[in-house]
Amino acid sequence: MTRTPHFLVNTLALKRGGLVKAVRERANALAAQGTMPEVRIAVLAGQPRLQLDVEDLKREGHLHPAVTAYSILYTLDASTSDKRTPYILDEGPGSTVFPTGRSGREYRYFRDGIYEKYVRFDTGGRIEVVEYFDEARFRFRRDEMDELGCLARRLTYQQGSHTPTVQRFFGHDSTCFLTIWQTPGDPKWGASFLHGENPRSFATMGELYKFAFERKLEKDAAPAIVSEFRENLPNLPRENVDDIVGGIRHANLLKIMTAHSNHLQPPYASGSGTSPNWARAGRNLDAWDRLVLLTDAQKKDMAEEFGHEEIMQVIGQVAPEESNRATEIDPYRIVLVARIHPKKRLDEAMRVFAHIAAAEPRARLEVFGFGYKDAEEDTLAELIDELDIKDSVKFMPFTNNPSEIYATALVTLLTSASEGFPLILLESMAHGVPVAAYDANYGPRDVIDDDRNGFLMPFGENRAMAEQVLALMKNPGKRNDMALECRKTLMRFTKENFVTRWMEILNTDPRPNRIVGKTIGPIVSQVRPAGTRDLEFLPNGAMPDDLGLILVPRDSNKVVSAAAIQAGAWVLPLADSAPGTILDVFATTNGNAARKRVEFGDLDTATVAGWRIYRTQHGSLSLKRV
Repeated sequence: MTRTPHFLVNTLALKRGGLVKAVRERANALAAQGTMPEVRIAVLAGQPRLQLDVEDLKREGHLHPAVTAYSILYTLDASTSDKRTPYILDEGPGSTVFPTGRSGREYRYFRDGIYEKYVRFDTGGRIEVVEYFDEARFRFRRDEMDELGCLARRLTYQQGSHTPTVQRFFGHDSTCFLTIWQTPGDPKWGASFLHGENPRSFATMGELYKFAFERKLEKDAAPAIVSEFRENLPNLPRENVDDIVGGIRHANLLKIMTAHSNHLQPPYASGSGTSPNWARAGRNLDAWDRLVLLTDAQKKDMAEEFGHEEIMQVIGQVAPEESNRATEIDPYRIVLVARIHPKKRLDEAMRVFAHIAAAEPRARLEVFGFGYKDAEEDTLAELIDELDIKDSVKFMPFTNNPSEIYATALVTLLTSASEGFPLILLESMAHGVPVAAYDANYGPRDVIDDDRNGFLMPFGENRAMAEQVLALMKNPGKRNDMALECRKTLMRFTKENFVTRWMEILNTDPRPNRIVGKTIGPIVSQVRPAGTRDLEFLPNGAMPDDLGLILVPRDSNKVVSAAAIQAGAWVLPLADSAPGTILDVFATTNGNAARKRVEFGDLDTATVAGWRIYRTQHGSLSLKRV
């Protein structure tokens, strides 16, 4: 059975971190393979203009034409007609307009000398954003448009607050279908309210997302959802993506957890303890069918920590196409590709470069990555001044062309303290550029063969790393040899192998004994008569050693029948019961200490020995006397 994968990201755009890029590359590889009916990317944040962003990504070759993307919040729009109209600006008499910013598409509107609104247009001339201000220049409203320039989301602010207190989402019929509340001054999204014919409220965003995905997947016969990250997001503050996916109910949903980053706490080394969100994920691996890791080393560490090695599978990154562009190497140009984040340890890169610059004044470091305008960025700037390398370090503008980064470079620095398997290792080597990296968990040691296609140093050995780079500057022959080894390395990470291993996972069935909250997976494959009164429940696959079956009357805790195991099946005796009697099927684990409702799965609704075998509204297995 070929499944339809749904890869989850918070936002989908070109200028995003390595995780989003890795998801795009995976979706592209699977879509290009051509045997899957559809490959989907689900976006958690609002992103009202998602389809325009997708069009841009496809037009520029960053997203395969067969990949589709959707905003999960906007799937809650139940509009049956399209009544959208383009947003109209009320300029009125007394208005003056001033251009602002550098894009040529941003303007400030004044009326009678008072700043009234900020307007940004897209490249197609459609209104993208309008922000409204009071006479004291406090923003009180922000309107965001969809791909047609029609109102899609309205944010309302209290005076002086940089975060909204209310978000309203508008559907194709131009009415509000979803309201989300926030505490003034707090970026975290809180309670939400779904409007329409069947209104509902949700105490947390996790509850809303779970409801939205269950509704989205309801008509999908064989979906697979891939949870991509553990972080807590402003739009998901009390839960994380694992909590959502782990709790989704569907008869035939394959649940896959991926690891893109180190699961350990600082200093991110074996024995340093597990980060809170990964510890939470590890405790709930019973709810998952597969855990995909990027390296064997992380698989070993996680299996020792959490068990469940049987669901763990290693699939490394896919190597990009080898660059055939002939360029002349600049022996003094060093590149660094990393966002300014504590885990990336750009401070260590600056210390490495300071040693290099002291010995070779012609050396320069070009940094490709973005910051967050936070204390980490300020601290890095202070360190650059302190090391007296400000004139030799250049922070480069964003580029989506890897050749602009790596072509002509002598070497790429990678000084992270924590990684999962950074894609820049293979991107750099695809351009024949060796990587000088710290031997941090995880990834560098899986790719770098020390002194052949790069350099591998213990973390913090910045002077030793600098000496290796300096020696390479003086030895163009060795640099050429390393370029050849880099290109050979790519053969270990081919797209064909990557796709084959992902297809193996996506073509599997959910684990029968997967536990989701108070339920357990579809452990029953068939129900048939056994004698005159008994029913025989056949297991879905091998008979689980530690699971029993019991029957409990609806609205009761009393066990009326417990299974005996005979010939590899559960046999449940049934006493005479009045028509209409409902018995719910539970699995018992660890004796009778824990009961889990059994999911209906792919069973057919049928009547067996006077009992109707049926799927409840919540997807569980029950019997009703007829």
